[in-house]
Amino acid sequence: MPHRMKLAALAALLVAGPAMAQPQYRPQAPEVTYREGMPEVNTPAPSVNPDAGNYASSGSFARWYASAGRPTMLMFWNRQLIEDATSQYDSVQTTRSAGVAMGEAAAVRGRGWAASASSGVAASASESRQYQERMTDSSYGFRSNNFTRGVESSILSTFLSAGARIVDREAVIRKVSAKHSREDRMDIQYLETLAMGQGIQYLIEILPDDDASSPTGVTFTVKVTHLPTSTVRAQFTTSGDPPRGEAKWVAVNGAGFEKRAASSRQTPQLIGAQVAYDTMTKLR
Repeated sequence: MPHRMKLAALAALLVAGPAMAQPQYRPQAPEVTYREGMPEVNTPAPSVNPDAGNYASSGSFARWYASAGRPTMLMFWNRQLIEDATSQYDSVQTTRSAGVAMGEAAAVRGRGWAASASSGVAASASESRQYQERMTDSSYGFRSNNFTRGVESSILSTFLSAGARIVDREAVIRKVSAKHSREDRMDIQYLETLAMGQGIQYLIEILPDDDASSPTGVTFTVKVTHLPTSTVRAQFTTSGDPPRGEAKWVAVNGAGFEKRAASSRQTPQLIGAQVAYDTMTKLR
């Protein structure tokens, strides 16, 4: 073979060689995978804390709160500030009646004849009750159970953890009521007005509503009012859905790899904390 033809053939082999030696690629597994039903065999990459954003919001709120002079806050959970300044009462009278019937019967049978006798006595009792029922109640009326109590406690503890000074509604009302007459102590709206004048700077109203379209089944309407100026600082709605962790690639038998979202973290405590973090974001 002439020298020039040998060089051409060698060049052709060099060009085609890498393509011929290249393997047949298949969809590759991601860098970190897990086999379904099996323990983790790969060393997972450092995961991002799903609460990192919430912690940043809490830190920003704490800095704003300190710079604002640590103002006192009053929280209305499942309760709203209504426009009625005086409690209205209705007179209610109820009557309960109960009846008791007693009977006795006897029968005698003989040869060719029969006789029977019966007697009965009826008794009744009634009880009347009259009382005053308050018509201007600021309670919002959402269900009261372990879920709502868990959410309320978590909202409060999250604010306290960020250094907030939260005034207890019942305690401050009892405190101001001690200086007033019995008639005034029955006027809850009046006592609330007095309580809000005890140096409280911010009122936080949180009203929950059932919502089938919400990921948590509840929508929370939050309103923050600066009491000295009666100005609204924030009003928004939130589902309180806590952030999830990172999705994982999971090996599915015979089907390759599937990216699966992290499991839900919707406990009453985490939902309440998320409502608090969302509120802090509006105030920082």
